[in-house]
Amino acid sequence: MRILFKTIVSIILTFALIADVLLAAPEITRVYAETVEAIQTQVGEIISKIEAARTGLGFSSERFPNDDILSTFRFSRTLLFGARGKDVRYLQILLNRDSATRVNAPGLIGGAGAETNYFGLATKAAVVKFQEKYAAEILLPAGFPRGTGIAGPLTRNKLNALFLAPPLEAQETYAALATPISPRAPELSTVNASTTAPAPEFSFEEVNRKTRAALVNIICTSVRGGSFNLVSGSGVIVDPRGIILTNAHLGQYFLLQDYPTPGSIECVIRTGEPARNKYRASLLFIPPSWVRDNASKITADEPTGTGENDFALLLIQSTIAANTPLPELFPYVPMDFSDNSLRKPAEVLIAAYPVGFLSGITIQKDLYPSSSIVMTGTVYSFEEKTPDVFSLGGSVVAQQGSSGGAVVSKENTLIGLIVTSSTGKTTGERDLNALTLSHIDSGLRATTGDGIRFLLAEDVHESAKDFNERVAPNLRKIFEDELTKE
Repeated sequence: MRILFKTIVSIILTFALIADVLLAAPEITRVYAETVEAIQTQVGEIISKIEAARTGLGFSSERFPNDDILSTFRFSRTLLFGARGKDVRYLQILLNRDSATRVNAPGLIGGAGAETNYFGLATKAAVVKFQEKYAAEILLPAGFPRGTGIAGPLTRNKLNALFLAPPLEAQETYAALATPISPRAPELSTVNASTTAPAPEFSFEEVNRKTRAALVNIICTSVRGGSFNLVSGSGVIVDPRGIILTNAHLGQYFLLQDYPTPGSIECVIRTGEPARNKYRASLLFIPPSWVRDNASKITADEPTGTGENDFALLLIQSTIAANTPLPELFPYVPMDFSDNSLRKPAEVLIAAYPVGFLSGITIQKDLYPSSSIVMTGTVYSFEEKTPDVFSLGGSVVAQQGSSGGAVVSKENTLIGLIVTSSTGKTTGERDLNALTLSHIDSGLRATTGDGIRFLLAEDVHESAKDFNERVAPNLRKIFEDELTKE
């Protein structure tokens, strides 16, 4: 009986999903019915069957009025297929304001006047159309050639910017159901990646301003004694929710904050000029392969390495100042995974918080960021086929503390992460190197099966919690085993 029940439920759900696709089409061709009235009758029967099936399974079939969205409302979570809630209904209301992005025909489920709190296939298709309409602001910065149907941070930013705007056309009501449906086939929109308009260029003065706003100093200190000296490095915010991209050789200390006793090491995120304690963060990701290959260097005074997989992602969780809320949106630099800027030498901006010539007290009280315009140089590969590391030459940024710093193009996109430097008596004699964003993306995919863009499409707070509960303990033990060796 249980098997039969599951089969019946599966059949009903399958029918409902298929119907969702059918109902997503705003217009129906005259193929299986001879009159428009017959088509409308068929649609009505389908709707009735879906409603009956949903009621039988305990789903709510409530339809909400197309009321105004509260002026204080903001889209704050990732919305994707299967999501439920008032924010889904608000999403449908906004999408229905524009005939080019509407969820369904007015009066039909999800359409104007009949919005629901369920994110189905029709809503996903409408989100795709919305993303492709505003591709320059949503898809291009993320590196997607076409819409994903997932309302991630860039999509939400655009929705939040538009939600108080007046409707683009007069809203139709339930009376529209009495209007005959056009017999012509619906038109489908597509986006060709090759025809995407090139990103605009900025002055380096503006790039520098935007980059410094997203630049952070990461400082870790021994709070209760221990063998660790002060560690200072850099990072850059790459997502408006407060996600920081930095090096694994900085991120490793977030694994060791409770070694040898709870609270022994304190890591703080600092911003500004001079840098001031601002936020606390947790690990979102660090490559297990890097930990295994480099754990033995944890106590080295001047550790060396190739830079392979030397990256980590942090998530800002709270502010240092009591009773101070986190910003609604953090300043950030969008990532560019294409490597197009490396096809030939090009001017780029590099920025970091270098500390090579500073004392510990100065680092803590009087640390300023540095930036410089340099030319990209030789591109190197770990696998002989992929662009993984590129040279930036010598500059004032070629110092200790610049690890995790930003390499930003004239399009104001992050194209590299500062990772290593050759030795030299002066900064001009050194050769600074950076990881490509494609190498970082590949490194994450090799571990999780998905790249950074898919990680950012999820609930990052849940992802951070999952990483710290399931993965971090095993990585922490690798370090602890090294630290307890005699």
